[in-house]
Amino acid sequence: MDKQNRIVIVGGMAAGPKSAARARRCDPNAKITIIEQGQTVSEGSCGLPYYVAGQVPTEASLLIRGAKYFKDIMDIDVHLGTRAVAIDRAGHELEVVDLNTNTTSRIPYDKLVIATGATPAVPRALKGRELKGVFTLTKLHDANGILKEMADASPKRAVVVGAGLIGIETAEAFSERGMQVSIVEALDTALPALLDPEMAAQTEKELTEKGIDLKLGQRVMSLEGDDAGHVRKVVTEKSEIEADIVLLALGYRPVVDLARDADLAIGATGGISVNEYMQTSDPDIYSGGDCVENTHRVTGKKVLTPLGSTANKHGRIIGTNITGGSDTFPGIMGTAVVKVFDVNASRTGLSEREARAAGYDVVTSIAPGFEYASYYPGAKMITVKMVVDKKTRKVLGGQIVGRGEVAKRADVLVTTLSLGGTVDDVANLDLAYAPPFNGAMDVVHNAANVIRNKLSGQAKGVSPIEVNERICNGEEFVLLDVRSATEWDDAHIEASQCCLMPLNELKAKIDSLPKDAQVVTMCRTSIRAYQAQCILRGAGFNNVCFMDGSVTAWPYALVCSKK
Repeated sequence: MDKQNRIVIVGGMAAGPKSAARARRCDPNAKITIIEQGQTVSEGSCGLPYYVAGQVPTEASLLIRGAKYFKDIMDIDVHLGTRAVAIDRAGHELEVVDLNTNTTSRIPYDKLVIATGATPAVPRALKGRELKGVFTLTKLHDANGILKEMADASPKRAVVVGAGLIGIETAEAFSERGMQVSIVEALDTALPALLDPEMAAQTEKELTEKGIDLKLGQRVMSLEGDDAGHVRKVVTEKSEIEADIVLLALGYRPVVDLARDADLAIGATGGISVNEYMQTSDPDIYSGGDCVENTHRVTGKKVLTPLGSTANKHGRIIGTNITGGSDTFPGIMGTAVVKVFDVNASRTGLSEREARAAGYDVVTSIAPGFEYASYYPGAKMITVKMVVDKKTRKVLGGQIVGRGEVAKRADVLVTTLSLGGTVDDVANLDLAYAPPFNGAMDVVHNAANVIRNKLSGQAKGVSPIEVNERICNGEEFVLLDVRSATEWDDAHIEASQCCLMPLNELKAKIDSLPKDAQVVTMCRTSIRAYQAQCILRGAGFNNVCFMDGSVTAWPYALVCSKK
């Protein structure tokens, strides 16, 4: 009779249970044990902000699988309230402590899985972090603590520190609960790890319009409380914000103590180092989820990516390999999507900022358009930004922001990146088309074609941010708005350089423009602006370009002329 494979898994949230379930399907006879220090397993932690908002009605909705399910259906032993404290690599044993009885025991293993996750990155030097009413949001008990605070204290003013995914989602949750909400972010834009500034500006505008007080470019110095030890104020470098409840959403740190104490290799990012098989430096110990570092598939560099989607992929590969398989994990693209009230934002690959920092010579496009045929009822605007390597024409990344569907476009770009595709590949993708679902040319097609025009020399673009810098610096150029007079009256850029010349009048009035001037054309989405550029070049204007994304992508204030 073959020896029974003894599999022990530390961590019961995402990668751990997925590893266990996959291992059971691959090996019906293995002895599988999950060690979890909390009181639940398989929490749907990505849904916590929506649970706080009340959109997910009960905590049971977020408990994907319970210990009883694992035992009764899959014959997997789950030890809740049990902490793994040490690994005896030579003896192939895991030392654990029962947190209820404080008794220690040792569990033998043939294969060990470390899926210890990540913990909120709260600076130890932050004064006031222990005050009542100050929370992080990682586990279900955190969310229940927030809900209890709302029930007991009826907070009216919420401050979220950090404008990343969890911060933005929870700010919306607090707003849905009727609170006055402020977001404090040390960097100058919202979602700074996801979006370039001109794309982030669309989410910032939405947050502001929904009543969120954005405090960008401000680092939190301390939290102050009242005599009862309850938080009452958030102090930044520039302001003091009254608060009844505070969420610290400053990112995450991988939990690697168990691995480090066992002398397993820790990567430069601070995550556990694993190979493509998800093996640690000990071939009998595997690791996955938020505690490990990943390889970025575009740059080849190691990165931390705490996402449930990645953790589940890790878990499946680990479960395959600890039962004799040889599956591999190719790495991540940094793909993410987030709902910001009524605006959606997604990204994959490298942002322009990241691509330039990595040494790429890039060309970009900003292409606004409707999510599906504009004449079909309900079509909403989205904007696609694409980043391409000039030398190889390979797509490096993309961002999609707008009120319409953005995840599908991100997934198209993920697939392109995964296959090493070029901007030409994207331009000719045979995407599904029917008016209720798509345009005859999707916005990603348009974004790709803008870049192809730039690479061929047929088009020259300039970003809205650069145009604004030129305006602020008082540079001499013509910002030629070729929209209609009605569109101009609705909203236009207030600047001495800006003038209106509708596209249908351009040829008749072209002689009024100085041929030696630099001309930047613009419209609503850049389509007419590009046409105007072509007309001007045909008329002998040599210094002409169009503003990428035009008014739709303009992240600054616009003026209305209507009375």
